[in-house]
Amino acid sequence: MHIENEQHGEMSCQIDANEEMDHYVGTLRYRIFEVGLISGPSVGVVRAQFRAICEMTDAGGMVRNGIIMTGYHNRAFRGDVLRVDGEIIGEWTSDDEEWCHFTAVDTVEVTLSAPSPWMLHDSIATWMNGDGDTTEAYQTSA
Repeated sequence: MHIENEQHGEMSCQIDANEEMDHYVGTLRYRIFEVGLISGPSVGVVRAQFRAICEMTDAGGMVRNGIIMTGYHNRAFRGDVLRVDGEIIGEWTSDDEEWCHFTAVDTVEVTLSAPSPWMLHDSIATWMNGDGDTTEAYQTSA
């Protein structure tokens, strides 16, 4: 059941009640594109998650495929990588040749590399989904 819509610039969150599971789900959109799902025990919790995500995008983060990369649009070309629920899954950086590298939490070696932040974002999503398509993900470690 639809509850409300939150809007922040070009980001929006449609909050619905999931009565079967007794919680609320927010569908995140950038313009018309769905970029992730968040959930919580109350509308207020989902609304707070949406606002936190908006703060990250305002500071230069990018949200796609349920993953946030901070430092994406503010010329830092490095930052944290987290799921839209707030779980930090690693960090990313760009080298002098503009290749981008992702290092997962609790590892010291680069996990994935790609020739652009956009492609790295896709590679991280592929890696997170565990669908095994490592040719697209430019996996650099076993």
